[in-house]
Amino acid sequence: MIQKGDRSKLDAEILKQLLKLLPEDHEINSLKSCKEKSELANADQFYLHLLEVPSYQLRIECMLICEETKILLECLWPKAQAIRTACETLLTSHRLPVFCQLILKVGNFLNYGHHTGDAGGFKISALLRLTETKANQSHITLLHHILEEVENTHTDLLQLPRDLDFVSKAAGIHLDVMQAEAGANLKKLLEIEKRLFLSTDDLKTQHGKSVQGSLEASKDLQKEFATIEKKKEKLADYLCEDRKKLSLEDLFSTMKTFRELFLKALQVVCICDCLEIE
Repeated sequence: MIQKGDRSKLDAEILKQLLKLLPEDHEINSLKSCKEKSELANADQFYLHLLEVPSYQLRIECMLICEETKILLECLWPKAQAIRTACETLLTSHRLPVFCQLILKVGNFLNYGHHTGDAGGFKISALLRLTETKANQSHITLLHHILEEVENTHTDLLQLPRDLDFVSKAAGIHLDVMQAEAGANLKKLLEIEKRLFLSTDDLKTQHGKSVQGSLEASKDLQKEFATIEKKKEKLADYLCEDRKKLSLEDLFSTMKTFRELFLKALQVVCICDCLEIE
């Protein structure tokens, strides 16, 4: 299977273990100098056959890097797409800016006569502070009053949590970790490609196509990361944040928490409405 490059029964874990167990130089010399080869144990017999395969270590490494790339890309692609979708959702949602404008008006009204009473905007993280301003009834917050207003005059904004669904799903995904993992794997692939270029025609024919396929797939993911970086810059400008300081992880986490607070407050408003009707 190693000689033929057949990975059908050799998964990444098996190949990793096999690389760890490859014979060292002194073991190879001992095996080759053994006169009674037929009396060797099964493991030693295996090594003897393996030594007959030209460039066996490079063959195993080619098989392993292709397997690892496949597993890594299957893991990272959905996460990368989730991040990009979350960015696009925030950039295109028509409900979010309308809701923020409503909050700004309420905030300026409450702060009238103070230096914060004529604000032109607010940090997106301020959405989480809507539950800190409370009425005489401790369980009723500013968010509840805003949602009551929304329910009466801006009913479409009640669908805002639906807009933030994809954003919530992207919370907890660490882009920098993904980029580091993908970058390290790409580096390994490029090193294997160089060694393969210097190898025999047999090896190039056998593993060249699969290694190139893994390289192309990895570079496609790098392009997706570049697209996300551009979306991040647009998002920073849209939210009036510093491009260099904006953290997508923090932003998505903020929006996820806000969505949960919104839904929780909406339930309270609906219950109060039902009690009033009764």
